[in-house]
Amino acid sequence: MNSKPSRLEILPDELILDLFSYIPSIELYYTWYGLNRRLSAIIRSVKISFELNDNTERTIHTLNYFSSQIIRLHVRNCFDNLDLRCFSNLRSLIIDTKLTSDQLHAIHPSALPHLKRLTFSEWWIDREPLNSIIFTQHSSENQSMTWLKVYHIPTMPSYFLRHYQPLSYVHTMIFDRVHPCNINIILSVQTLLRRLKLTVVRWMPDDGLSKILPSVRQYQHTSLVHLDVTMNTWDKLDDLYPILSHLSCLKHLHVTCDSLTMNDLKRLAIELHTRVPTMKRFTCSFRQTYVENIKTVQCLSPLFRCMRCTKVQWEGGWHYYCVTTNDI
Repeated sequence: MNSKPSRLEILPDELILDLFSYIPSIELYYTWYGLNRRLSAIIRSVKISFELNDNTERTIHTLNYFSSQIIRLHVRNCFDNLDLRCFSNLRSLIIDTKLTSDQLHAIHPSALPHLKRLTFSEWWIDREPLNSIIFTQHSSENQSMTWLKVYHIPTMPSYFLRHYQPLSYVHTMIFDRVHPCNINIILSVQTLLRRLKLTVVRWMPDDGLSKILPSVRQYQHTSLVHLDVTMNTWDKLDDLYPILSHLSCLKHLHVTCDSLTMNDLKRLAIELHTRVPTMKRFTCSFRQTYVENIKTVQCLSPLFRCMRCTKVQWEGGWHYYCVTTNDI
Protein backbone atom coordinates (compact mmCIF):
# COMPACT_ATOMS: atom_id res chain seq x y z
CA MET A 1 0.00 0.00 0.00
CA ASN A 2 1.36 3.40 -0.93
CA SER A 3 1.63 5.75 2.01
CA LYS A 4 -0.08 9.06 1.48
CA PRO A 5 1.50 12.31 2.65
CA SER A 6 -0.24 14.12 5.50
CA ARG A 7 -2.31 17.19 4.74
CA LEU A 8 0.40 19.32 6.32
CA GLU A 9 3.04 18.01 3.93
CA ILE A 10 0.91 18.98 0.92
CA LEU A 11 1.69 22.61 1.79
CA PRO A 12 4.72 24.32 0.22
CA ASP A 13 7.90 24.71 2.28
CA GLU A 14 7.41 28.47 2.64
CA LEU A 15 3.99 28.09 4.28
CA ILE A 16 5.16 25.34 6.64
CA LEU A 17 8.12 27.53 7.59
CA ASP A 18 5.74 30.35 8.43
CA LEU A 19 3.52 28.05 10.50
CA PHE A 20 6.50 26.70 12.46
CA SER A 21 7.56 30.24 13.37
CA TYR A 22 4.46 30.47 15.61
CA ILE A 23 5.19 27.25 17.54
CA PRO A 24 7.16 27.52 20.84
CA SER A 25 10.74 26.39 20.26
CA ILE A 26 10.65 23.62 22.89
CA GLU A 27 7.52 22.13 21.32
CA LEU A 28 9.05 22.54 17.88
CA TYR A 29 12.12 20.55 18.93
CA TYR A 30 10.48 17.77 20.95
CA THR A 31 7.27 17.32 18.92
CA TRP A 32 8.09 18.12 15.30
CA TYR A 33 11.80 17.60 14.78
CA GLY A 34 12.72 14.14 13.52
CA LEU A 35 9.34 13.22 12.04
CA ASN A 36 10.86 13.12 8.56
CA ARG A 37 13.73 14.67 6.64
CA ARG A 38 11.66 17.37 4.98
CA LEU A 39 10.13 18.72 8.20
CA SER A 40 13.45 18.52 10.01
CA ALA A 41 15.15 20.48 7.22
CA ILE A 42 12.43 23.14 7.38
CA ILE A 43 12.78 23.39 11.16
CA ARG A 44 16.50 24.05 10.73
CA SER A 45 15.54 27.16 8.74
CA VAL A 46 13.11 28.66 11.26
CA LYS A 47 14.13 31.95 12.88
CA ILE A 48 13.63 31.36 16.59
CA SER A 49 12.35 33.71 19.30
CA PHE A 50 13.35 32.06 22.59
CA GLU A 51 11.89 32.73 26.05
CA LEU A 52 14.45 31.52 28.62
CA ASN A 53 12.27 31.01 31.71
CA ASP A 54 14.18 28.18 33.40
CA ASN A 55 17.26 26.00 33.02
CA THR A 56 15.62 22.58 32.87
CA GLU A 57 17.14 19.84 30.75
CA ARG A 58 14.52 20.26 28.03
CA THR A 59 15.17 23.98 27.85
CA ILE A 60 18.95 23.57 27.69
CA HIS A 61 18.77 20.95 24.92
CA THR A 62 16.44 23.13 22.87
CA LEU A 63 18.52 26.25 23.47
CA ASN A 64 21.74 24.53 22.39
CA TYR A 65 20.16 22.98 19.33
CA PHE A 66 18.68 26.23 18.02
CA SER A 67 21.53 28.50 19.16
CA SER A 68 22.52 29.55 15.63
CA GLN A 69 18.85 30.15 14.66
CA ILE A 70 17.84 32.30 17.63
CA ILE A 71 17.34 35.91 16.58
CA ARG A 72 15.47 37.08 19.72
CA LEU A 73 16.38 35.95 23.23
CA HIS A 74 14.46 36.94 26.37
CA VAL A 75 16.36 35.98 29.55
CA ARG A 76 13.88 36.02 32.43
CA ASN A 77 15.80 34.18 35.19
CA CYS A 78 19.41 33.82 36.34
CA PHE A 79 21.33 31.26 34.31
CA ASP A 80 25.06 31.44 35.15
CA ASN A 81 26.00 28.80 32.56
CA LEU A 82 24.38 30.69 29.70
CA ASP A 83 27.02 31.60 27.11
CA LEU A 84 25.74 34.51 25.05
CA ARG A 85 28.60 34.05 22.57
CA CYS A 86 26.78 31.01 21.19
CA PHE A 87 24.03 33.15 19.67
CA SER A 88 25.97 34.59 16.77
CA ASN A 89 22.82 35.54 14.81
CA LEU A 90 21.04 37.25 17.69
CA ARG A 91 19.20 40.44 16.70
CA SER A 92 17.34 41.29 19.92
CA LEU A 93 18.39 40.63 23.52
CA ILE A 94 16.04 41.29 26.47
CA ILE A 95 17.46 40.97 29.99
CA ASP A 96 15.10 40.67 32.99
CA THR A 97 17.66 39.35 35.46
CA LYS A 98 21.23 39.80 36.67
CA LEU A 99 24.03 38.72 34.38
CA THR A 100 27.48 37.46 35.28
CA SER A 101 30.55 39.48 34.38
CA ASP A 102 31.32 37.13 31.47
CA GLN A 103 27.77 37.47 30.16
CA LEU A 104 27.98 41.26 30.31
CA HIS A 105 31.28 41.29 28.43
CA ALA A 106 29.76 39.03 25.77
CA ILE A 107 27.45 41.89 24.78
CA HIS A 108 30.05 43.06 22.33
CA PRO A 109 30.17 43.49 18.52
CA SER A 110 32.80 40.77 18.18
CA ALA A 111 30.61 38.19 19.95
CA LEU A 112 27.15 39.37 18.83
CA PRO A 113 27.82 41.09 15.51
CA HIS A 114 24.17 41.15 14.39
CA LEU A 115 22.69 42.46 17.64
CA LYS A 116 20.54 45.53 16.93
CA ARG A 117 18.23 45.84 19.96
CA LEU A 118 19.20 45.66 23.62
CA THR A 119 16.67 45.87 26.47
CA PHE A 120 17.52 45.96 30.17
CA SER A 121 14.94 45.65 32.94
CA GLU A 122 14.44 47.59 36.14
CA TRP A 123 17.25 46.18 38.24
CA TRP A 124 19.89 47.82 36.03
CA ILE A 125 19.07 51.36 37.13
CA ASP A 126 22.33 53.22 37.84
CA ARG A 127 24.33 50.01 38.06
CA GLU A 128 27.97 50.45 37.13
CA PRO A 129 28.24 47.26 34.98
CA LEU A 130 25.65 48.59 32.56
CA ASN A 131 27.27 52.01 32.31
CA SER A 132 30.91 50.92 32.12
CA ILE A 133 30.54 47.85 29.94
CA ILE A 134 27.56 48.50 27.68
CA PHE A 135 27.62 52.26 27.26
CA THR A 136 31.31 53.21 27.40
CA GLN A 137 33.14 50.07 26.32
CA HIS A 138 32.31 50.35 22.62
CA SER A 139 31.69 54.04 22.05
CA SER A 140 35.12 54.58 20.48
CA GLU A 141 35.38 51.33 18.54
CA ASN A 142 35.06 51.34 14.76
CA GLN A 143 32.73 48.35 14.92
CA SER A 144 30.21 50.25 17.01
CA MET A 145 29.06 52.34 14.07
CA THR A 146 27.39 49.30 12.53
CA TRP A 147 26.31 47.64 15.77
CA LEU A 148 23.42 48.34 18.15
CA LYS A 149 20.63 50.54 16.84
CA VAL A 150 18.04 50.37 19.64
CA TYR A 151 18.52 50.77 23.41
CA HIS A 152 15.61 50.15 25.79
CA ILE A 153 16.33 50.91 29.45
CA PRO A 154 14.22 51.84 32.51
CA THR A 155 15.50 55.38 33.12
CA MET A 156 18.31 57.65 32.06
CA PRO A 157 21.50 56.08 33.45
CA SER A 158 24.31 57.98 35.14
CA TYR A 159 26.28 57.58 31.90
CA PHE A 160 24.56 60.69 30.61
CA LEU A 161 25.78 62.68 33.60
CA ARG A 162 29.46 61.74 33.37
CA HIS A 163 30.15 61.24 29.66
CA TYR A 164 29.21 63.56 26.83
CA GLN A 165 30.48 61.58 23.88
CA PRO A 166 27.35 60.48 21.98
CA LEU A 167 26.46 56.89 21.23
CA SER A 168 26.29 57.85 17.59
CA TYR A 169 25.44 54.37 16.37
CA VAL A 170 22.13 54.32 18.30
CA HIS A 171 19.14 55.29 16.15
CA THR A 172 16.38 54.63 18.69
CA MET A 173 16.21 54.98 22.47
CA ILE A 174 13.33 53.89 24.71
CA PHE A 175 12.98 54.94 28.34
CA ASP A 176 10.29 53.60 30.65
CA ARG A 177 10.39 56.63 32.98
CA VAL A 178 12.11 59.99 32.75
CA HIS A 179 11.72 63.37 34.41
CA PRO A 180 10.83 66.23 32.04
CA CYS A 181 14.28 67.80 32.44
CA ASN A 182 15.90 64.49 31.44
CA ILE A 183 14.59 64.81 27.90
CA ASN A 184 16.77 67.84 27.22
CA ILE A 185 19.82 65.97 28.47
CA ILE A 186 19.08 62.94 26.31
CA LEU A 187 18.60 65.01 23.18
CA SER A 188 21.60 67.27 23.78
CA VAL A 189 23.90 64.25 24.21
CA GLN A 190 22.38 61.98 21.55
CA THR A 191 22.68 64.41 18.66
CA LEU A 192 22.16 61.76 15.95
CA LEU A 193 19.15 60.09 17.56
CA ARG A 194 16.31 59.57 15.07
CA ARG A 195 13.57 58.01 17.22
CA LEU A 196 12.81 58.54 20.89
CA LYS A 197 10.10 56.83 22.96
CA LEU A 198 9.58 57.64 26.62
CA THR A 199 7.16 57.98 29.51
CA VAL A 200 7.39 61.27 31.36
CA VAL A 201 6.71 61.23 35.11
CA ARG A 202 7.12 63.73 37.94
CA TRP A 203 9.74 63.38 40.64
CA MET A 204 12.56 65.52 42.00
CA PRO A 205 15.63 65.27 39.73
CA ASP A 206 19.02 64.24 41.11
CA ASP A 207 21.45 66.93 42.25
CA GLY A 208 23.73 65.94 39.40
CA LEU A 209 20.96 66.54 36.91
CA SER A 210 20.18 69.94 38.36
CA LYS A 211 23.80 71.06 38.03
CA ILE A 212 24.10 70.36 34.33
CA LEU A 213 20.66 71.55 33.25
CA PRO A 214 21.76 75.13 32.42
CA SER A 215 24.39 73.86 29.99
CA VAL A 216 21.94 71.88 27.84
CA ARG A 217 18.98 74.22 27.51
CA GLN A 218 20.13 75.86 24.27
CA TYR A 219 20.27 73.35 21.44
CA GLN A 220 18.54 72.31 18.25
CA HIS A 221 18.17 68.62 17.48
CA THR A 222 18.30 68.18 13.71
CA SER A 223 18.09 64.38 13.50
CA LEU A 224 15.05 63.36 15.53
CA VAL A 225 12.11 62.62 13.23
CA HIS A 226 9.89 60.47 15.48
CA LEU A 227 8.89 61.18 19.08
CA ASP A 228 6.57 58.89 21.04
CA VAL A 229 5.77 60.28 24.48
CA THR A 230 3.41 59.23 27.28
CA MET A 231 2.67 62.05 29.71
CA ASN A 232 1.96 60.80 33.24
CA THR A 233 2.28 64.22 34.85
CA TRP A 234 -0.20 66.30 36.83
CA ASP A 235 0.08 69.22 34.42
CA LYS A 236 -0.85 67.02 31.46
CA LEU A 237 0.90 68.30 28.31
CA ASP A 238 2.64 71.40 29.71
CA ASP A 239 6.02 69.68 30.01
CA LEU A 240 5.89 68.57 26.39
CA TYR A 241 5.61 71.96 24.71
CA PRO A 242 9.09 73.38 25.55
CA ILE A 243 10.71 70.22 24.19
CA LEU A 244 9.05 70.64 20.80
CA SER A 245 10.80 73.97 20.27
CA HIS A 246 14.13 72.09 20.05
CA LEU A 247 12.92 69.61 17.42
CA SER A 248 13.09 71.47 14.14
CA CYS A 249 13.11 68.30 11.99
CA LEU A 250 10.38 66.36 13.81
CA LYS A 251 8.03 64.62 11.33
CA HIS A 252 5.89 62.31 13.50
CA LEU A 253 4.66 62.88 17.05
CA HIS A 254 2.63 60.37 19.05
CA VAL A 255 1.23 61.49 22.40
CA THR A 256 -0.52 59.47 25.11
CA CYS A 257 -2.18 61.31 27.98
CA ASP A 258 -5.19 61.19 30.30
CA SER A 259 -8.18 63.44 30.92
CA LEU A 260 -7.83 66.26 28.43
CA THR A 261 -10.48 68.94 28.07
CA MET A 262 -11.56 70.86 25.00
CA ASN A 263 -9.37 73.76 26.15
CA ASP A 264 -6.38 71.40 26.36
CA LEU A 265 -6.99 70.25 22.79
CA LYS A 266 -7.28 73.84 21.58
CA ARG A 267 -3.98 74.74 23.21
CA LEU A 268 -2.35 71.62 21.77
CA ALA A 269 -3.35 72.68 18.27
CA ILE A 270 -1.84 76.14 18.81
CA GLU A 271 1.40 74.79 20.31
CA LEU A 272 1.92 72.31 17.47
CA HIS A 273 1.36 74.99 14.86
CA THR A 274 3.73 77.39 16.62
CA ARG A 275 6.55 75.09 17.68
CA VAL A 276 6.66 72.37 14.97
CA PRO A 277 4.93 73.94 11.93
CA THR A 278 6.58 71.53 9.47
CA MET A 279 5.51 68.33 11.28
CA LYS A 280 3.68 65.95 8.92
CA ARG A 281 1.92 63.45 11.17
CA PHE A 282 0.32 63.48 14.61
CA THR A 283 -1.16 60.44 16.34
CA CYS A 284 -2.54 60.19 19.85
CA SER A 285 -4.35 58.25 22.54
CA PHE A 286 -6.06 60.59 24.98
CA ARG A 287 -7.61 58.27 27.55
CA GLN A 288 -10.43 59.28 29.87
CA THR A 289 -11.29 62.03 27.38
CA TYR A 290 -14.73 62.67 25.96
CA VAL A 291 -15.65 65.07 23.17
CA GLU A 292 -19.32 65.34 22.21
CA ASN A 293 -18.64 66.67 18.72
CA ILE A 294 -15.36 65.27 17.42
CA LYS A 295 -15.63 67.32 14.24
CA THR A 296 -15.00 70.41 16.35
CA VAL A 297 -11.64 68.94 17.37
CA GLN A 298 -10.81 67.85 13.83
CA CYS A 299 -11.24 71.44 12.66
CA LEU A 300 -8.69 72.76 15.16
CA SER A 301 -5.73 71.55 13.09
CA PRO A 302 -5.06 69.58 9.88
CA LEU A 303 -3.05 67.22 12.10
CA PHE A 304 -6.25 66.34 14.00
CA ARG A 305 -8.31 65.25 11.01
CA CYS A 306 -8.01 61.53 11.88
CA MET A 307 -9.09 61.87 15.50
CA ARG A 308 -12.16 60.03 16.69
CA CYS A 309 -13.89 59.56 20.05
CA THR A 310 -14.12 55.89 21.00
CA LYS A 311 -15.91 54.13 23.85
CA VAL A 312 -13.64 51.58 25.51
CA GLN A 313 -15.57 48.82 27.26
CA TRP A 314 -14.24 47.02 30.33
CA GLU A 315 -15.47 43.81 31.93
CA GLY A 316 -18.39 44.25 34.25
CA GLY A 317 -19.96 47.05 32.22
CA TRP A 318 -17.39 49.72 33.05
CA HIS A 319 -16.25 51.93 30.22
CA TYR A 320 -14.38 55.12 29.40
CA TYR A 321 -13.97 57.34 26.37
CA CYS A 322 -10.77 57.84 24.44
CA VAL A 323 -9.91 60.40 21.78
CA THR A 324 -7.59 58.63 19.41
CA THR A 325 -6.43 58.52 15.80
CA ASN A 326 -7.77 55.98 13.35
CA ASP A 327 -4.54 54.07 12.86
CA ILE A 328 -3.89 53.40 16.56
